[in-house]
Amino acid sequence: MMNRILICLLLFLPVVSFAQEWKTFNQADILFTVKYPANWVNKIKEGKRVFFTSPAENDTDDFYQNINISVTTNAVFGTSLKVKDAIQSIADEVKKTLDEFNEESRSSFTWNGLDAFEITYTGYSRSGKLAVRVTQRICFYKTRLYLLTYTALKSDDVYAATAKQIISTIKFKP
Repeated sequence: MMNRILICLLLFLPVVSFAQEWKTFNQADILFTVKYPANWVNKIKEGKRVFFTSPAENDTDDFYQNINISVTTNAVFGTSLKVKDAIQSIADEVKKTLDEFNEESRSSFTWNGLDAFEITYTGYSRSGKLAVRVTQRICFYKTRLYLLTYTALKSDDVYAATAKQIISTIKFKP
């Protein structure tokens, strides 16, 4: 009898812990859609950059993981300039923003059916206080550059799985 109760509890707990309301971001003038947890905040900033920010982990949490997505249009993107040719200059720009910059990984993959790259870096914020991990995804679609940046603490990223779920829902608009 006790074993049955334990088995039922173990089967039920994942449903409870992973059940979460998700919203869909789909603004007409923004060139992508994405799903995100209802407890994350989204904001549109200058240049139509969209930010999704995690909730606080606890009462003393003063760093919020965030995903930001920007879309830039230029006639050379995806035509005469390919994503593999742009990746190094993007990495060089990030290198300027972090102290003790370290590129952890770089890989090509398919995103929305298109060639893309993902690069992960670590380093310290310019204030020198926070060790961060930055993951960027870069992709050209039509004449647009989609640049996604996920920033988290290097040592403890409790929202990594959620961030991956959010990122996996991004769809480029025609």
